[in-house]
Amino acid sequence: MGIDSKSWAEKFVAELTVEGERVPFERVLAHHLDEIAKLRATSGLTWRSLASLLARAGARRADGGLISADQLRVGYARLARQAEKTTQPGNPQGGG
Repeated sequence: MGIDSKSWAEKFVAELTVEGERVPFERVLAHHLDEIAKLRATSGLTWRSLASLLARAGARRADGGLISADQLRVGYARLARQAEKTTQPGNPQGGG
């Protein structure tokens, strides 16, 4: 079964704040890498449409601005590269 995009966006937004304190965007994004990959692959959602879903759910950057498609895309790419490095065989931080 696919991921419900509206529920995903609401969950993402809820994780941006813990007990009234702001959580860094990329930390929340890191928890959602797999879901984002699935949404893009199965639903055909673009970076722009994901940013729009987050905006409608109330997501904002620390400065109050909207989370942009580029911010999502670049943050995702950076975190995916980091995750790949830590799971490669022979890497002392993970893998084998």
